[in-house]
Amino acid sequence: MALIIKKFGGTSLATPSLIMHLAKRVAAEVKSGNKVVVVVSAMGKTTNELISMAKQITNQPEEREMDMLLTAGERISMSLFSMSLNFLNVKAYSFTGSQVGIITTEEHTNAKILSVKGERLLSALNEGITPIIAGFQGVSGSKEVTTLGRGGSDTTAVALAAFLKADLCEIYSDVDGVFTIDPRINSGARLINQISYEEMLIMAHMGSKVLHPRSVEIAERYNIRLAVKPSFNEGDGTMITNAENIESVSVRGISTRQNLALVNLKTPDSNIVSLMKKLNSSNLNIELFITKTSEIISVVVEQDKVNDLLSCTEDACTSVSINNDIAIVSFIGTGVSTDKDVLGKILSITEKYSADVFGFFTDKLVLSIVTKQPYVEKISNEAAKAFQLIG
Repeated sequence: MALIIKKFGGTSLATPSLIMHLAKRVAAEVKSGNKVVVVVSAMGKTTNELISMAKQITNQPEEREMDMLLTAGERISMSLFSMSLNFLNVKAYSFTGSQVGIITTEEHTNAKILSVKGERLLSALNEGITPIIAGFQGVSGSKEVTTLGRGGSDTTAVALAAFLKADLCEIYSDVDGVFTIDPRINSGARLINQISYEEMLIMAHMGSKVLHPRSVEIAERYNIRLAVKPSFNEGDGTMITNAENIESVSVRGISTRQNLALVNLKTPDSNIVSLMKKLNSSNLNIELFITKTSEIISVVVEQDKVNDLLSCTEDACTSVSINNDIAIVSFIGTGVSTDKDVLGKILSITEKYSADVFGFFTDKLVLSIVTKQPYVEKISNEAAKAFQLIG
């Protein structure tokens, strides 16, 4: 008997009939003798619809009330999923994040999980009940309902897998697994059967939307067997595991971040440290820092966050210039950052776009370029061909 966590994303749960389809798969797993814990996201575009409703009231809704509003989406999913399993003669109970003791920080809309109490979850499993858990949410030490940020249901699933010492955590979505390149950019993208935690984490951070980065971090920390699987067919998907089990290769995949802006900030009196302190306290998601001179720092942020960036730095800058429609194209894999052949191929590809390539940066397993958004597809496709990432 195995204990398996199954997390289902919003597109997989978009209608009651899809929920019933997935419930039948879970029922078959339970009837085969395994214990299953299900984690659900909100149905379809429910979260976006709830955000839209809030914005019709005010452009700046209170974060506490947004958490109260958005957690309603997962409550709908968990209730319908539980009803479906009970209809199929599999005893199931639905639970909110707070009911199963997912304890978080006090930060609304982007809280972090501190611990999992899980008494009710353990009791349900001991009684032969299949728990259906609302992802994306928890409760703070002061008993405030909190949410974990977009994609937080992945984090819920992996945190529960760690708490329960589950045999496997499966993340289901409308894609077949992790691909070498976004299939929307190149239909010849190949499915990656197995990938290391480190490579997957970088792909997630650099734009692959298959898994939330925090979920991969937890899986690596607790050595959880983590799989990305398709909701609508029986494919094996992608297994994320330890690096030593994977053949060392060059470029494993290409990830992209789009809808970014490159903002050049000039500081008075060469006070870069003061500017960095302001940026660090801003709660903005800074994609990249590039120190150009002793007086100028370039920052890459999401395009819709530029005004927030300018607001928090206006008294620390003497001038600002902004490049919109920026993207980051990242090449991920073992040895990428130090392999001259890899860099040589990338330079050959990007040479023709050099006027609109603003910088290169490397880390242990990644080499990324900052460029204009219109070139993302061309660069990605040429690189995919050069590194044999397409079928």
